Amino acid sequence: MMQRSLLRLVLLCLFCAAPLSMAAAAEPGAAKGVAILPEEIVWVSNPKLHGLKTSVLRGDPSLPEPYVQRIRLAPGTRLEPHFHPNEGRVVTVLEGTLYFAFGERFDNAALRAMPAGSFFTEPVKVPHFAVAGSEEVVLELHAIGPDGTTYVDSDHH
Repeated sequence: MMQRSLLRLVLLCLFCAAPLSMAAAAEPGAAKGVAILPEEIVWVSNPKLHGLKTSVLRGDPSLPEPYVQRIRLAPGTRLEPHFHPNEGRVVTVLEGTLYFAFGERFDNAALRAMPAGSFFTEPVKVPHFAVAGSEEVVLELHAIGPDGTTYVDSDHH
């Protein structure tokens, strides 16, 4: 009886572990891991997105897959109301203070100070806006692609 239970446990573990190992093997670099030092991050100016600088650390935002991206905002950068089509958008403030709020109209009174260490989500197609404080802001975004940005007021793109 005990041998049967042990056999079932072993088979269950193999059944559950197989898809995980296949997924890891299918992802380039998964077997050896990724390690990036801050000075190795390559920043790209993105004039289509509020003039931000971005760096994709993992994945591809244009594909339907998870990705990780760093975002830099110069002091005082104002992000007009906009929304995104993709799921799973979670943001951590790594440096500086971002003033952030949800809504279709930019409203200074609604902004909430999000200092380094703060966390927020950006639900699918929910408009939000922000402004960087008096120092550079660095954010880390984890999401599932494909990515995109739609401005509430089409004059701001």
